[in-house]
Amino acid sequence: MSDARSGPDAGAVAPPAADADSESSATRNAGGDHESFHALRTLLVGQEFDRLDAMHARLDDREARRRDVAEVLPHVLLDHASDPRFTHALTPPVERAITASVRQNPGPLADALFPVMGPAIRKAVAAALTGMVESLNRTLEHSLSWRSLAWRVEAMRTGKSFGEVMLLHTLVYRVEQVFLIERPSGLLLQHVTEGEEGVRDADMVSGMLTAIRDFVQDSFQVKDGEALEAMNVGGLAVWIEQGPRALIAAVIRGSAPHTLRTTLQGAIERIHLEFSDEFEQFRGDTAAFDGARPTLEGCLHTEYRANAGPNHRTLWIALGAIAVALMVWAGFSLRARSRWNGYVDTLRAEPGIVVVSAGRRDGRYAVSGLRDPLARDPASFLAGAGLTAADVDGKWETYHAAAAPLALARARDVLQAPEGVTLTLNDGALTATGAAPLDWIAEASRLARLVPGVEKFDGTAVTDAAVRNLMNEAQAIVPLFAKGQSTFAEAQEENVRQLMARVGELARAAAILRQGFRVEVIGHTDADGVPEANLPLSRARAEQVVQLLTPIAGARLEIVGIGVGSDDPAVTSTLEADKQRNRRVTLKVTSIPATATSRSVQP
Repeated sequence: MSDARSGPDAGAVAPPAADADSESSATRNAGGDHESFHALRTLLVGQEFDRLDAMHARLDDREARRRDVAEVLPHVLLDHASDPRFTHALTPPVERAITASVRQNPGPLADALFPVMGPAIRKAVAAALTGMVESLNRTLEHSLSWRSLAWRVEAMRTGKSFGEVMLLHTLVYRVEQVFLIERPSGLLLQHVTEGEEGVRDADMVSGMLTAIRDFVQDSFQVKDGEALEAMNVGGLAVWIEQGPRALIAAVIRGSAPHTLRTTLQGAIERIHLEFSDEFEQFRGDTAAFDGARPTLEGCLHTEYRANAGPNHRTLWIALGAIAVALMVWAGFSLRARSRWNGYVDTLRAEPGIVVVSAGRRDGRYAVSGLRDPLARDPASFLAGAGLTAADVDGKWETYHAAAAPLALARARDVLQAPEGVTLTLNDGALTATGAAPLDWIAEASRLARLVPGVEKFDGTAVTDAAVRNLMNEAQAIVPLFAKGQSTFAEAQEENVRQLMARVGELARAAAILRQGFRVEVIGHTDADGVPEANLPLSRARAEQVVQLLTPIAGARLEIVGIGVGSDDPAVTSTLEADKQRNRRVTLKVTSIPATATSRSVQP
């Protein structure tokens, strides 16, 4: 078996090894052929590949492409400037660029157009003003004459306006509209009118004129070169002048002279001369003929009849009468206006009166506003202004003015100050001076700030006067005591009652004014006896009065009892009557901050 594997079978395995060697050899041969082909291709087309690579690199370089376009573009624009397709292609981007530039910054375009727009605007304004003045002059010339009266009657009879009738009698002729129509197609190229009047559809009129022209040529035996030259429609005439490529149709009112034919012929010849290229390249875009409008507008003529001359004497008499009437009317009006203005100014200057509106209504003067009840009656000023109640219709609403004179009068009316009290108002502060009861002072303090124009109430002066009066009255009462006792002497009941009444009023004043008072009750003795006995006696007498006054003192009176013995006699005498005057109690009242009632007797 071993021999069998090493025999013929072993020899049969050898061919694959031989095939592998053959494949390697073939591969080497193929690689050599490829290199040879590549070398051959390089020799044959190597330069073209290099050029293609250079072209690809240049096409990919945006900056290089931008430079190339910038170098070529001016030559393209110059070479194709007359090509309509080139113009049509450039129009949209140029329009968008101009629009964007104007929106971003209109200054440069305005500066560029300024030298052109200024003269054009001035020329248009001057032409409009000239036409307006001419029309106004014609109207004034014929408005004040017997002829104008007849024309006005005719206007009312026919239903026409006076201007139309005047135009009918004074107009020789007027070219109202001019049409420029392309002859082969009948399309309307341009249309101009005199003023703002015109036809509603100029294209339709152009088509009808072309149809009528073709109808005449087709229906009647006309020679070559002959065509429709004129036609009449009511009060209008249509004159037609034809050229090789276009015709002009003029709509005329009135009777035009034959010289107008020459004007129309010159216009159509000039248009053919200036727009020969546009006619050759015309494809329906009429914008190319916008430049023909000035030539067409030159055909819009108007001629009026020479004025036969109205009766100037009558005219001047009428003008003089009207001027005199106007002067008289103006004089009366100025006088009435001056009186009315003076009356309104007086009302505005019066305190407590506010004029809201003033003018004329239904043939009368009318004034309305606000009036304080304390202010003067507006009707009282009419006579001073030269007016009557029948001339003026006044409507006034009630209000309370804050003016100082009226506010002071209102405060006096509301507060009803007692006699002897003076009220003054300065910068919104109402001040009361004089002598007044405390009840009135308290009520005035409460009501004063409710008065319009019064911001605060100053009653310090009247309050001080009232307090001083109460203090003086209380201190003037001196009860007397029995000899050597702390009981009152005979016939002292009235003094004690008055003393208690005055202290009660003082306590009420303290409550009203919210102010405290100190009442010192000072006891005295005569000089009889020794000081060691007189001092306790004086204290006992002071204590006697303190006990009477304490129940009526209230919370804002501080009552203090003091004994001084015989150290402060009322009189110095040895007579019994004078000694009795020294057996007394006196009061001393001073203002202090409010405190609770205090009762004490000091040594």
